[in-house]
Amino acid sequence: MALGACSADQKAGSGLSGAKIITANDFESTAGWNVDPGYLDRGRAHSGQYAIKVDQGHEFSLTFDMVLGQATPTKIKVVNLEAWAFLPSERATGMLGIQIMDSGTGQQVFGDGIRLGEVVKSYGEWVHISKDITLPDNITAIQHIRLSLWRADASDYVLVDDVKLSVKE
Repeated sequence: MALGACSADQKAGSGLSGAKIITANDFESTAGWNVDPGYLDRGRAHSGQYAIKVDQGHEFSLTFDMVLGQATPTKIKVVNLEAWAFLPSERATGMLGIQIMDSGTGQQVFGDGIRLGEVVKSYGEWVHISKDITLPDNITAIQHIRLSLWRADASDYVLVDDVKLSVKE
């Protein structure tokens, strides 16, 4: 993830409640995320004008991708993933997730995230979501960390906004 998407007081590596922020984005700027306007929803955001979306035409949202060694010089053990999610109905599920990808093969080494259908029970409104994710001991500084929203089995659209991924320990 590029750091240009962070506000001045939330740059990667800065202390915010003791955490090092890897990325924080309200999607008014998409620096560090692959850019395709079709993956943004305008006018229904939690803050600002834009949120990322998945629907039957978009299996994955914009994706953040950064080499782990660029995120922090120390080995990451636990990250905190938080965001605001909007599910219009019980048919909207999806998953906001992270992946650790091998830089040589491009294969996934690890994956986890927040299954939105399991944690969001209020439909038609923005709900704060958060999860601590423990990374495996075998990750390395040259592997990539990716963050995106996945439609999974949702048959309705899903919106996510104000995403923050930070190093917890």
